[in-house]
Amino acid sequence: MNDLARLLFAAVMGASVTAALLIVPTIARGAKGAAVPAITAAGLLAWLSVAVGVSSGALHHVAVAPALAVGLSALWLGVGPLRRAWEGASMAGLVGLQALRFTGGLRVLAASGDWLPERYGTLFGAADVALAAAAVALSWAWSKGAPWARRATLAWAALGGVSTLAGLVVQARLVRPMPGFEGLWTAFLTPVLFALLMVAGYRARVAPSGE
Repeated sequence: MNDLARLLFAAVMGASVTAALLIVPTIARGAKGAAVPAITAAGLLAWLSVAVGVSSGALHHVAVAPALAVGLSALWLGVGPLRRAWEGASMAGLVGLQALRFTGGLRVLAASGDWLPERYGTLFGAADVALAAAAVALSWAWSKGAPWARRATLAWAALGGVSTLAGLVVQARLVRPMPGFEGLWTAFLTPVLFALLMVAGYRARVAPSGE
């Protein structure tokens, strides 16, 4: 592994740990007691440990990532205590978590270093940066009670979901073998950020605009 690959893996690892840790205070506001945040933290960190282990191997994540994304979305929205925690979370904080997608912009750098196919790295790296920038703007809009925040968030969540699924399809066709940093992104960050998008879309439908 050369210096660029180490840098990319470290960046994705940092974003993954940050995501796992930031989810806990985000849901804690709406959770009754400490059990839900504590169990969520333990589960995410255990999952991250497994993802780090498999990302350097030959495991293909093509089928795993969509299953994890759908499963995590169903878990957070379907299990009573978790759903109530997300329903009580700040929309500004929930949407703002997607700023972690700025890390996806490193795919452009990876493509320039021949670690990823140019079409894949450039297109979906740029898409991640655009979604992250929109997340920052939407987080600000929710914090200010902007009346357009709800519809804009619904459109953003839909576009983000389509972009994520399209990226997995293109990845399955073009990215072989899969570098470790991309494997970690796919095994952990992709399902987490996709599920957060689904939660944000759901919350945008039910949360007051002036939250």
